[in-house]
Amino acid sequence: MTTATAPKFNSLTVDRRRLLAALDRVRAVVPTRYPKPILTGVRLESADGMLQLAATDGELKLLTRIEAEGELLRGVVSCATLVRRVKASRENACMLSLRVRPPRLFINGGRVEHTLPGMSVDDFPLIPDRHEGDTIAVDAEEFRTALAVTSHAVAREPSRYAVNGVRLESDSDGVRLVATDGRRLVIARLDRHEAAFQGQIIIPARVATLIQKFAANQDGPLIVAVKANQTDKGAPLPADVFVAGADWLLCAPEADGRFPLYRDAVPTSQSMFVVDRRQLVETLNEVALASSPDSNMVRVDFTPRRIQLSARSPEVGAATAKLTARFLGGGDSTIHTAFNSAYLLDALKSLDGEQVVIDIG
Repeated sequence: MTTATAPKFNSLTVDRRRLLAALDRVRAVVPTRYPKPILTGVRLESADGMLQLAATDGELKLLTRIEAEGELLRGVVSCATLVRRVKASRENACMLSLRVRPPRLFINGGRVEHTLPGMSVDDFPLIPDRHEGDTIAVDAEEFRTALAVTSHAVAREPSRYAVNGVRLESDSDGVRLVATDGRRLVIARLDRHEAAFQGQIIIPARVATLIQKFAANQDGPLIVAVKANQTDKGAPLPADVFVAGADWLLCAPEADGRFPLYRDAVPTSQSMFVVDRRQLVETLNEVALASSPDSNMVRVDFTPRRIQLSARSPEVGAATAKLTARFLGGGDSTIHTAFNSAYLLDALKSLDGEQVVIDIG
């Protein structure tokens, strides 16, 4: 005579708002549609007093953690369904319970208990729980700001895949982020860092966006780690890029392609002018209304004490404005040029200082 084995059943309690914040990160990674349903799921398990949530779209992998009381076996459920059920509750805490056979997740948020069907844990891809390779420790706020500054110059066209990301450089001259779409170039230097990694990688544009999202309001350092890869014959393959925050870890292959040799295109410092950034943004926005829709070009005339902005087109007329400026030296004190107003506004809006220095080579 045999005795039936009771199904394994355990539970933990988490703060509902923290769980929703963690699921918000997971949703940014989980694909909404995919031939493999397992990739639309989120893997849950407890470890060292934390609830770990793991997700992947097949390339990009995320592990995020929140504090929890209790224990939970490893299980996988639909991310979208889990988000809807947790959002429906109005309690401060909710209890998660997992039954292995058959796989079920129970969510008790107070008045209502929800039951979610599980997916096969064995089919869920492996998600790293620690970074690998050579590291760079960077200040979270400085890194997030530098990514925001450079990201507007990342190529968006699929055909320009070679620059569809942000290049991270680390060498004896320091650590830099570089982005270009072939029309404009942005370089942001990081002052606060400790670098063991020496080399260059291209952070995919999507990963750069997620880092900005995850690192918002985070204090302390972020760890960027680079794990070199190669074929059996020793040929180099795209490296694995890890970015670790206080309670999350992202992993993705670096963007494939060859980054342009941008240094030859960077002009040497020449004529420098300083102007109030906010006034320049507001004035440029207004003057640009008179530019041609096809080119968005605005003429900019620099003189030692002012900058004049002007635009005209047969369709909408003309506009002119003058701003106080100061010539800092270095070259000619009078310069006449023109810029695409959209590109110039992108650059100015990505900065946060009261004044901006315009250096014309």
